Amino acid sequence: MSKRTVKPPDVCAKCEGQGYILTERGALPCECMRETERLEALRRARVPRKFLAKSLDSFVTKEIRKKQIVAFARNFLKTFRGGSHDQPGKGLLLIGKEGTGKTHVAIAILKEIIQKGYTGLYWNVPELFLELRRLMNEASEMSEADLFDHARATDLLVLDDLGAERTSEYVIDRLYVLINGRYENDLATIITTNRTLEELRAQVSPRIVSRICEMCVPVDFPEGDFRMQNLK
Repeated sequence: MSKRTVKPPDVCAKCEGQGYILTERGALPCECMRETERLEALRRARVPRKFLAKSLDSFVTKEIRKKQIVAFARNFLKTFRGGSHDQPGKGLLLIGKEGTGKTHVAIAILKEIIQKGYTGLYWNVPELFLELRRLMNEASEMSEADLFDHARATDLLVLDDLGAERTSEYVIDRLYVLINGRYENDLATIITTNRTLEELRAQVSPRIVSRICEMCVPVDFPEGDFRMQNLK
């Protein structure tokens, strides 16, 4: 009796690991290839692993205000314009206490924008400055200028947790360069923060906050720990 050949479980049964399937229209990318490309695009955009499965659909809430926020986010997706368009791209300023779901919503929007074919990038602001310091202290193929050029040029930039970074002249200077670059090029930016506008003005300077207010539509998140709700 001949032994039956069993394919390894990580090989797609549809395309047998080829990445393409033959149809009447010719060779087309297999679903597994599209999923691989999707995950690679999210990796390039620096989407954290914890948020790879997050979406607006999974932002389940009984609160009317948070349902309104999800509806607002969906409308943002419908009206989004990338950097190739002439009209300015309006962003979002998501304001609220920790655990209210700001990062979840911001990354869910970013993921859908990337799936539409636009470019996108996520940076947690304190981690951004850690990376900048690393680039200054280590020999690296990427320079500070390369990092900022990428962040200023992408169709949608998510800056998460603005105001959580330690403030210094260097930090304020680099934040201004980044925010002003997005501002001058009419590129959409989503910013999340636990701070009020007054607190941000005192921490990162009025001129930066002035540009953010012109670039972004403010969205207030109601109090209530969304993370704790999901543990119930």
